[in-house]
Amino acid sequence: MGIFYGYLILLCFAVIFIGISYFVSKRFPIEGVDDFVAAGRSIPYALVAASVMVSWVWTTTIMGAAEAGTIYGVSGGFSYAWGNSIPFFVFIPLVMHLRKKMPKCTTFTEFVEQRYGSGVSKIFFGFGIAVIIYVFIAQGVGIGIAFNSMFGIPYEVAATLAVGIVTIYIAKAGLRGSIFNDVIQFFIISIIFIITVPLVIKFIGMDNIYTGMLDVVNNPDNVNFNPEALSITSGAGLRYGITAIVIAMGQVLLDQGYYSKAIATTNSKSLLKAYVIGTLLAWAPIPILSGSVFGCSLISMGIGEGAGIGLASEAAPHILNLIYGGGVGSIMFVLMIFMAGMTTGGNCLSGAQALFTVDFYKKYVNKTADEKAQMRFGRNITYMIGIFVIVVSILLKGFSLLMLDIFSGILFAAPASAFIAGMYWKKTSPRVAAISIFCGLASGLTAWFVIPNQDINWFIGNLLSLLVPAVIVILGSAFGKYEFDFDTLLKYEPDHKVHEMEG
Repeated sequence: MGIFYGYLILLCFAVIFIGISYFVSKRFPIEGVDDFVAAGRSIPYALVAASVMVSWVWTTTIMGAAEAGTIYGVSGGFSYAWGNSIPFFVFIPLVMHLRKKMPKCTTFTEFVEQRYGSGVSKIFFGFGIAVIIYVFIAQGVGIGIAFNSMFGIPYEVAATLAVGIVTIYIAKAGLRGSIFNDVIQFFIISIIFIITVPLVIKFIGMDNIYTGMLDVVNNPDNVNFNPEALSITSGAGLRYGITAIVIAMGQVLLDQGYYSKAIATTNSKSLLKAYVIGTLLAWAPIPILSGSVFGCSLISMGIGEGAGIGLASEAAPHILNLIYGGGVGSIMFVLMIFMAGMTTGGNCLSGAQALFTVDFYKKYVNKTADEKAQMRFGRNITYMIGIFVIVVSILLKGFSLLMLDIFSGILFAAPASAFIAGMYWKKTSPRVAAISIFCGLASGLTAWFVIPNQDINWFIGNLLSLLVPAVIVILGSAFGKYEFDFDTLLKYEPDHKVHEMEG
């Protein structure tokens, strides 16, 4: 399909979604900081469930899971799914506990400041912003690859336009607009995926896929040779799944966007239903099918990295382009990838708005600012982050989405133990929390760069980044004398007006 149609699609996306942002901002005017970053804490669970599902459908959920399918075979998509689901079942009870213990909390860094003090809070703020920027960059890279593969639009142009559209949308509409947009895209992504997967299977044929996969397993001369490609419990796939837990743990626990949605629900019961439905029932089938259908279909045809495609990240767009040959099918796939990036990018930016609006501006920039000034600052920061993400996305042209994701696990898993312990254990001190984070980060990065075997350095690096802090937190807390009074959290009063939450 020609480059003209690619630009036309981007233009249509820009008009539609920026138009929606203006409609939402006019129909539901933002009345204050709490309305801006937490949607008035009154969103019903069905809307939050749809929003959680599409916010966790990254471009890497489709393209990265397909890449995992090309590398690990049938276990790739399954490992991506269970590995990325488990952290949400750490997050759900944690955020429900937070709502109960600190009912006027809006951001996770507010909790950290009250629990550990301003020094540790600044560390977590830095990690929170880094997670947001990384995830948003991954969406820009994925969309750039998809539009370049399907339409021939220069990668740099596609990434720039996509990130720009999301940035303008969120800056104007805030969290409420992000959730409304998510619900619309939930239906579109689901419909396209339900249509596309059977078409791929029908076009290639299940017998052909299975025969091709047998050749991958048994033929050493096959470009994709992998004796475990048909094993759902393959050793490499299991290691990747464990790594996915580590990767997603930091991405979930440090992404303010998920806290904002959790805080925005009407009560804890709605929160529980929304996140269980959104992750386990609605989200998990997508990476399973992306890895098993898109990834395995490609390698069953003898196509692989360096043999038909330049990068394994191109697996999903390549197989769809091969089958549809342009036309409506290509438009449907690009629409799905673009919307996945839109929703996830929107989730990231709404989280950044909350962190900068609530935790940064009034504390460090203007201590006497009113709520209008806070919201204006939040919007300006949104534009600045968008520009930064565009620049970095362009610089990362040619990088593997899967390897970017794996490396991010080392960076963002390190603070998880200190955060979880701080939520439940009164004996974890600020000093122990800070030491655990830096030791975890140092050990993980050392393993990544020092271990020469690239088949295991990423696995050991991720495990060390998660487990070393856990050991330090447990030993440091058990033998320390520090004790925190959790009752102080109930008395917390933020600088802006907050809508009271139900239990």
